Amino acid sequence: MRSPVLSPRQFQWVLGAFASTLVAHMLWMPPWYSLLLGSVILARWMQRRRYARAWPGWIKFPLLFAVLAVVLIEYGNPFERQAGTAALAGFCTLKLIESERQRDGLLMLTVCLFLVSVQFLFNQGILISMYMAVPTLVTFLAMSEVSAPPETQGGLVSRLGMVTRELMPLLAVTLPLTLFLFLTVPRMSEPLWGSPTAPNEARTGLSDEMAPGSITELLGDDTPVMRVIFDGPTPPQSALYWRGPVLWNYDGITWRSARIGQNLNSGQLEGPQTAAPGHTRYRVSLEATDRNWLFLLDFPTGFPADSRRLPDGQVLRRQPILSLYNFDAASDLSASAPVSAQRINDEMAGLRLTNQFNPKTTELAQSWLAEVGNDRTALVERALQYFREEKFFYSLTPPPLISGDRVDEFLFGSREGFCEHYSSAFVVLMRSAGVPARVVTGYLGGQENPVGGYLVVRNSDAHAWSEVLIAGRGWVRVDPTAAVSPERIDRGFGSSASVWGRNSWLRSVRDRFDALQAWWNRSMVRFDRARQNDFFADLGIDPSDWRQAAAWMGGGLGVIALLGAAMFYRRLGRARDPSARAYRRFLQRLHKLGIDRIPSEGPLDFGSRAGDRFPQWAEAITAVSQAYADARYAPTEAVAPQRLLTAVERFLQLCKS
Repeated sequence: MRSPVLSPRQFQWVLGAFASTLVAHMLWMPPWYSLLLGSVILARWMQRRRYARAWPGWIKFPLLFAVLAVVLIEYGNPFERQAGTAALAGFCTLKLIESERQRDGLLMLTVCLFLVSVQFLFNQGILISMYMAVPTLVTFLAMSEVSAPPETQGGLVSRLGMVTRELMPLLAVTLPLTLFLFLTVPRMSEPLWGSPTAPNEARTGLSDEMAPGSITELLGDDTPVMRVIFDGPTPPQSALYWRGPVLWNYDGITWRSARIGQNLNSGQLEGPQTAAPGHTRYRVSLEATDRNWLFLLDFPTGFPADSRRLPDGQVLRRQPILSLYNFDAASDLSASAPVSAQRINDEMAGLRLTNQFNPKTTELAQSWLAEVGNDRTALVERALQYFREEKFFYSLTPPPLISGDRVDEFLFGSREGFCEHYSSAFVVLMRSAGVPARVVTGYLGGQENPVGGYLVVRNSDAHAWSEVLIAGRGWVRVDPTAAVSPERIDRGFGSSASVWGRNSWLRSVRDRFDALQAWWNRSMVRFDRARQNDFFADLGIDPSDWRQAAAWMGGGLGVIALLGAAMFYRRLGRARDPSARAYRRFLQRLHKLGIDRIPSEGPLDFGSRAGDRFPQWAEAITAVSQAYADARYAPTEAVAPQRLLTAVERFLQLCKS
């Protein structure tokens, strides 16, 4: 027996469920791929409104090859999670263009539920979590519609007035059970629903390279990088240098890290240390970055046990940050980065230059060297004086540097730029004068969130500064940007760069939402083993005592089971004869209108009499009476009970109008 053909109403429900599910995935899929799938869905909807027919093969097969080509071009490896999910979304879209029967519709709706769950592998934020309830509900309503017997309007859809009454008993049991299981199911060290993000999908924006233009793309991005809670007062903005990748190698255009490939098990690396009294202590909630980098205040003295500090001061975790990561840290804000055990290697790396580039810069640095001698501190002051006194400007939209001697072009030509221009030029000047120097990238400052009571650091706080090697002091931080634009250091850029920062009301809205997101991350996304143990400890339960934990869990499940049983038997008693209950509602309505059924009167005779009394509703009354008679006295009429429910709802609606 062939599956029934989908009615126009049923098809629209299937299409609506799939489209609402696909919208969430369009947030991470390439825009042009999302546009392709959206166009196919729109075209299918317009075609199905005119006639019920699957698309021919000469359209389907080119679209199939287009989906495969897009996935391979965009993602390369078809076995990666992003590529597999994108391919599944494309294949389901193509399945929609040939879905004409009930079997196809139910298959599509089953895949919708799978795509709802897969979405949490890409985004676990509170907004997307709330939104995913919409396609879930639409999918279940569509299932009720598609699986309803022929010639009916569907299950839940035909009686929307009863949806709340039908769902509330189920929610009364399932929500406590869900909450109980969420709190009590043993957790791993990583969050239960946390999952790796796609490879090479770094979301902080910083990388181990820096070239003019790389940081300016971040300065307009207000995406949070991390949230920080200090044990004491928050340090001033000018002290909040969050250390990230340290860049040593320069080829005339791009700065690169020289230690990215270093083995984290190497004996040269420094393990976790206990912060000394007086050091600044804080707790960091770092967003997923897909990198090993931890951003700590200069200079880090305390960091997680699964992390190591490189000789240049950067702190790396053994595993990439694949989900929200909370850790405790400490820093000595007054300390400089110490010189590593390989001092000679550090000096050589800090002096390395490509001689064929930037001759004017080299000549300028040599003139300073002749002026002040080998006093490195005096050379630093001479360079900062040069930036202060000459006509240099801080600009987020500087002219492009296109010549081979880019530092020369910047220092003696454009003289417009931001942190990466000034830090790069300063390090080249120092190296040209024989002073070991390097570039450090990370973040500067942050914005207090008064609602959540923490400091939030955003991509717009990205910054680059310099460090020079001074005898007896180590690697001393020098920020040449401060010489040109002191307000960039004192107030930060992220606090006022966007409309969110300039408008107090919008800033208040953003702070409240960010505090809500922080609570969600802390209470839901990061509800790991440690937080679960803390939860049990607050209740006076020792999780290590399996007898006590088993008794507590058994008691909770027992209470929920009793509640579910009570709901089930109550629901079963009310649902023993749905036809009688529906017909009783019909009679109660007519009673209010002034007409009652005589005990000896059959349903058809009473329907005829009621129709004569209310001729405006005669057709609806006859439909109810006939459907009730078929449901009660014609057992072979399988669709009569559903038809009765539909007829009663229609009659009640007519009475209200």
